Amino acid sequence: MSKYPNIQRLVLIKNLLSNKPSSSSEILEFLEQKGLAVESPRTVARDINILRNLGYEIESPTKNRGYLLLNSDYKEDLLERYHDFMVLSKLPKSNNEDGLITTPLLKGIELLPSLFQAVDDFYKIQFDHKGYTSETKEHSKPKTWEVYPLVLKEYQGKWHLHSYALTINKFRTFGIDRMDNLTHLEKFNPDTVEGAEEAIELFKRRIGATKPMDNYFKNGKVKPQLIKFWVSSFYLNYLKAKRLHYSQTITSENKELVNFATKKKMTYTMVTFVLVPNYDLIKVIVSGLGDIILDQPESLKDYIKKKFNRLVPNIIQ
Repeated sequence: MSKYPNIQRLVLIKNLLSNKPSSSSEILEFLEQKGLAVESPRTVARDINILRNLGYEIESPTKNRGYLLLNSDYKEDLLERYHDFMVLSKLPKSNNEDGLITTPLLKGIELLPSLFQAVDDFYKIQFDHKGYTSETKEHSKPKTWEVYPLVLKEYQGKWHLHSYALTINKFRTFGIDRMDNLTHLEKFNPDTVEGAEEAIELFKRRIGATKPMDNYFKNGKVKPQLIKFWVSSFYLNYLKAKRLHYSQTITSENKELVNFATKKKMTYTMVTFVLVPNYDLIKVIVSGLGDIILDQPESLKDYIKKKFNRLVPNIIQ
C-alpha cells in the first residue's frame, strides 16, 4: 500500500455515513462505484476504526441497520483538508498568475499519512522540530523529540500533533510544518500514559492549538467553560456555513444590539460553545470587530479587560 491510510477512501466513507447508515457490503459497493474498490470487509472495518480514532462517533452495525455516524462535528475538516491538498497538488501548473489565487501548499503535510498511522496504531515516534525562541520569534535550532502521538488537529490551514513528550515528561503540541526526519519507533500502550484521555479531551476543547491562558484558571486546573457569544446576523451566516468548533450551538435567542464598528443596530443571536479558553479564542473575539460580543463567562470578560485594555493604542501607531 503506497499511502496509509487511503485519505480519499476515508473521506468517501465518512460522507456516505453522514447521509445514511450503511452496511459493509453497501460501503464496498459505494467504493466500487467511486473507483476505489477494495476486496475485503476487513479493510472497511479498519477504515471505520481509523475514523473512530480521529474522533468520529460511529456505532457498529445491527440486524436492522448498518454503521451509524452519530456526529461528524469534531475535525469535520481534517480529512477534507488533506484530500483537497492532494487534489490541488495534482493541478497542472498555470502560467496565468492572476487567474488562480490559492493558499500556499503547506509544509509538512506530506507527513500526515505517517502521522495518521502512528496515532491509529500507537507507534512512538521520533522527529526533529524547530521551535520559536521567545525573544526573537525566529526558528531555534532543531531539537530531537520522542513522543507518544495522541491526536491530530487542523486549524486555519495549519496542522498540529498533540502528544506526550517523553523528552520532558509533559503533554505538548507540535506544528507539523516544523517537523522533519519523522521515524516510527516501537509501539506503546496508550493505557499506560497517565492523563492521556483528559489531555486529548482538553485539546479537542480548544479553538486552534494555542495553550490555555496563563494565570486564568484557579489553582491552575484547566477545564472547559460554557462560552456565550452574541453574534451579528452578518457573521452568523459564516458560522452556519462552517462551524467554529464542534461544540457550537446556535440558539433561538435574539436581541438588537449596536455594532460598535458600524454604529448601527443589528440583530444578534446567542451562540454557545464548551471550550477551554485560550489565545486563539481571544483572537476570534477581537477579529470579529463588533460582529462577536462576548456575553459569558464573566471570568473571561474580566481577563480580556485586564490583559488587553490597551490593545488598540499598542497596535496602531
